[in-house]
Amino acid sequence: MQSGITASAELLEAFTTFTSDTSAFCLPVSITSESLTPLSSIPFPSGSSTLPSSLSSLDSLLTPTTPLYLLLRRGPSGSQAQSDLVAVTYIPSRAPVRQKTLFASTRATLIRELGSEKFGETVFLTEREEVLDPAQWDERAGGGGASTGAGQGQQDPGLLSTEERELQAVKRAEEEERHGTRGRDLMGEAGSGGVIGARSGTGGGRSGIVMKIEDDARAALGDVAAAAGGASGLVVQMGIEVSSETLTLLGRREGVSVGDVAGMIPGDRPSYTFYSVGSGVVFLYVCPLSSKVKERMVYAGSRRGLLHIAEGEGVKVLKRLEAGDPDEGSARLEEEVRELVKESGAAGGDAAEGEDSAPGSGTATPRGGFARPKRPGRR
Repeated sequence: MQSGITASAELLEAFTTFTSDTSAFCLPVSITSESLTPLSSIPFPSGSSTLPSSLSSLDSLLTPTTPLYLLLRRGPSGSQAQSDLVAVTYIPSRAPVRQKTLFASTRATLIRELGSEKFGETVFLTEREEVLDPAQWDERAGGGGASTGAGQGQQDPGLLSTEERELQAVKRAEEEERHGTRGRDLMGEAGSGGVIGARSGTGGGRSGIVMKIEDDARAALGDVAAAAGGASGLVVQMGIEVSSETLTLLGRREGVSVGDVAGMIPGDRPSYTFYSVGSGVVFLYVCPLSSKVKERMVYAGSRRGLLHIAEGEGVKVLKRLEAGDPDEGSARLEEEVRELVKESGAAGGDAAEGEDSAPGSGTATPRGGFARPKRPGRR
């Protein structure tokens, strides 16, 4: 999985200089303004001639919360053969979730665009000590092999491919963002983590994301709040303009049978859906596997901000669900709506059984009465 970020012209030029200057020990690389950019190169310390003896020069560069790529040279006097260069991906465990995901998913792009043949080794590390401690480098060089445990050096020639490692890193980041999940309830009945600024139109989750919301999207949340206690079946769907990280309104429909929600959910990108039932709503986050890594990252990190903004508009979220495709999401939504109707008793026995009627509508709607539009990429 790839993030869409590419190497800048400055990085390509700096890397050319780095490979030809054998006195340079490290070329740090970061991600800024949607591109891979170089930081100032670090020379071998005076009197040092090996990678282990030069690691201390990286001490001030590494922090416990900021990911970084480190292109290292094993020694200043050797040849410029590929075995001299090591590509380190440093993603500390305390880094923000979004940064973890972004750096993990861009790792392969960095190596590919600089030339994979130029690196004799690629290493994935999560702790400062793993980078700075010569003993740990000796241990890895001694055949410690790849490890999938957190806080252990991970080399590409291990059991997982680069793509599998990147996907694993994305999933770990998403799990951290969902910390506290129980079953289908996305963040627990009481939620978790904090967000601020909902009334001003911005919100920040545990991972530090600042959000904006368009006026029509906020107005639709007001409609959702106003629907509480009335007829069920109001659907409000939202997305995110990824470039500006702004919440946008994708659509709004009233009187929708829960069985027909799947036909309204995009199958090629993430989305948020609010479905009104009884005294509140069910919130559904769908993230198809075909979604771009950056979309997954932004949507996963923005859920709490959206829910906090919705709460500020008076929306009462009864259940929070997550699914990997529209059909799965619709099935879970349908099950939860039945349970909620059953628990509240608001619609009586018929609504609890209601496979052929919109919840709370009191009117029968044959299953064949709605034509579901074909979703992009659907087989």
